[in-house]
Amino acid sequence: MERWQETSESLNGRYFYCTDLIIIREPGFASTIAAVQDMIASGGINHPYSLLPPDDAD
Repeated sequence: MERWQETSESLNGRYFYCTDLIIIREPGFASTIAAVQDMIASGGINHPYSLLPPDDAD
């Protein structure tokens, strides 16, 4: 995340994401929304969340 502060990636290093994980440097709803909006705008992800099957879909 520190490296990205210099390259302007991930809102200047304010977050890191990979499959099923988002780490945000500053806590709070506004920081979370900003990170997800940036991930979508940059094309890093197509949707912020994956759909899970219903519990009874055995």
